[in-house]
Amino acid sequence: MTSTEEIGGGTHPARASDIDRLLTAAVVVFGLLLCVPGLLRLSFLWESSLFYGHAYAIPVVAAYLAYANLGSIRLASSELHPPLWGPLAVFGAATLQVLALMGDIRSVVGLGIPLMLGAIAYAIGGRRLLAPMRLPLIFLALMVPPPRFVTYQILFRLKLMVTEAAVAVLQRMGTTVAAEGNQILLPGETLFVADACSGLTSIVTLMPLACIVAYFLSHGVWRRVLVVASVVPLTFAANVFRVIVTVRMVSTHGAEFAQGVLHETFGLATYVIGTLAVIGVARITR
Repeated sequence: MTSTEEIGGGTHPARASDIDRLLTAAVVVFGLLLCVPGLLRLSFLWESSLFYGHAYAIPVVAAYLAYANLGSIRLASSELHPPLWGPLAVFGAATLQVLALMGDIRSVVGLGIPLMLGAIAYAIGGRRLLAPMRLPLIFLALMVPPPRFVTYQILFRLKLMVTEAAVAVLQRMGTTVAAEGNQILLPGETLFVADACSGLTSIVTLMPLACIVAYFLSHGVWRRVLVVASVVPLTFAANVFRVIVTVRMVSTHGAEFAQGVLHETFGLATYVIGTLAVIGVARITR
């Protein structure tokens, strides 16, 4: 004979199940509410950054990636086994997020959002539920700009490397040119390699796109890693080519070719070429 009560406890299984659902809902709501101030802090970074204007689209694409994997998520959710350490994981992620918010450490606040969502998934269904959420969560982390001092260091190094590489190629082509820092010296002209020519903008905007291309067009971990990693050398080469073309046009037609609409057109062309190159790498390695 079955009974709806536990011996000596008087707890109904139905009620216990309802309590579990309420606790799960509370954890989800708590985690999502804690992500809101993080997104607001990130929006300030996106507005003040020259390189992360695209970041508003990343949460939308991450949600789509989760939706595209909805079958696996439903399968994992059909038989939930919350781990013992699940609540502790949520508590740890929440503590980190609160401390980052209090200290106004915006990069940590941004990384705390996918960390919090991952902790919630783990607390609800363990590794079984966390596994199909891994790609959207990793992709979501791409919306977080690095600290400014890191960005400035990368920007400075990239400009120097692009300048030196472009000048080396130009000298081999017989052009009278020299490099001095991020300046390119021509007879009667001095050109500055601007931030836009460093390639950093192309790298941070192409990286999310490369992740999507790698996911849908490549198979196997190493092939996908190769596609994503190819963004840096491809972008570097494209911007070196951009600087070379600009210098050649300036040397023959004057300094007006180094600025204005034509310069912006070169920037757009560089991004398009980089995108096509990433797709090409994905098709070759698939």
